[in-house]
Amino acid sequence: MAQNWRDGSLGRIFQNLGWLLAGKGVGAVLSLVYLALAARTLGPRGFGEFTLITGGAQAVAAFVTFQTWQIVVRYGLPHLRAGNRDAAARLGGFCLAIDLGAALAGCVVATLAVWWLSDRLGWPRGLAREGLGFSFVILLTTRSTAVGILRLHDRFGTGAAADAVTPITRFAGALVVVAVGSTVGGFLLAWTAGEILTAAAYWLAVARVVPGGLLWPTRQRLQTAVRENPGIWHFTWMTNLNTTLDQGSKQAVVLLVGLAAGATGAGQYRLASQLTQALARISDMASRAMFSELARAHSGGSGHEFRHLILRAAALAAGAGAVIMLVLLVLGRPLLHLIGGSAYLGVYPLLVLLGLASALDLASVVFEPTLVAMGRAGRALWVRIGASLALFALLGATLPLYGTMGAAAAVLAASTIALLLFAVAVWRAVTASGR
Repeated sequence: MAQNWRDGSLGRIFQNLGWLLAGKGVGAVLSLVYLALAARTLGPRGFGEFTLITGGAQAVAAFVTFQTWQIVVRYGLPHLRAGNRDAAARLGGFCLAIDLGAALAGCVVATLAVWWLSDRLGWPRGLAREGLGFSFVILLTTRSTAVGILRLHDRFGTGAAADAVTPITRFAGALVVVAVGSTVGGFLLAWTAGEILTAAAYWLAVARVVPGGLLWPTRQRLQTAVRENPGIWHFTWMTNLNTTLDQGSKQAVVLLVGLAAGATGAGQYRLASQLTQALARISDMASRAMFSELARAHSGGSGHEFRHLILRAAALAAGAGAVIMLVLLVLGRPLLHLIGGSAYLGVYPLLVLLGLASALDLASVVFEPTLVAMGRAGRALWVRIGASLALFALLGATLPLYGTMGAAAAVLAASTIALLLFAVAVWRAVTASGR
């Protein structure tokens, strides 16, 4: 397939982001509906139990999985530019092997975590088994490599279509669960179906759109892939640890709130967190859309163009964070009442603090992919380490005294620290590179 290798540009970022938003736009609306169905029909405690199971599974996944899509894009671009499709396909097989190994390790971690948490949270044995099964599905339905292959070949639209399978399946499943009688297990089954079908959609898309884009990993192919991609193990571990600290720590907060404030408190925190996920999702999508173009701009563009791209993208991200935060402040109370009813109106202060934290995350969204695209994943990791240490130190001080509000305040403070550290790190990296 002919490739059009153009320098990174803000226009290309918007094009990629547009495809991602198209896939997530319908999902955002549907997610509010199925979230409302779960919150209203399960009640505060049931919704809290559901929250702890899904949050726990996502926390384990965040701690063990690798961002292999970044590896595919970062190291696959030079191979495709050189016309070496076999090397790119071997790289895909290498990343798939990492995904599968991480999934198996995660299943062991999930088993230990459910065994330890179920007694402390008072889960019945049946609910613990359902939670463990859901965790296994989250881990084994790996699709990060498939995401990377599609993005490497500029198939953002195809990936957006595959992404849309998750909210559509959850929405349909939630309607069925409510019709037959709402239970935590029923909603977990609906979420499980969404994960399985989305993974299937991604891999079918790879097989159809990028035939030959992946070679099954054998020992010889794995060894060849390592030789063909110098520094790949260092990059792999740096991006994994970075994501582990970012996403894993956020999911761990839900579990800590559950241990400190019980299932009801965890459900309240999770509901506020879910409503701010619009900002978090935009941050994640913008980061993914930017990474490919920043990598192209850094490797092929001039220093002036690269700096200009960073500054414009950062300004737009900051403006978007401010605007969306204002919308959340205005519509927060009506949304809480619409989704959870009067029982959740007291969650509004949590919504404000977590919304501010997500707005700061959106404002800093350009900095992390810039460091990774420049080959400075280690610096991004040190920033995440600093922000994560600050988060858990603050949680240790505020959670026992102020409960869920203390947890939200700690998250806001950690997001502020991360923004400042990332801005300084990018400024130093660009200055040192002379670009």
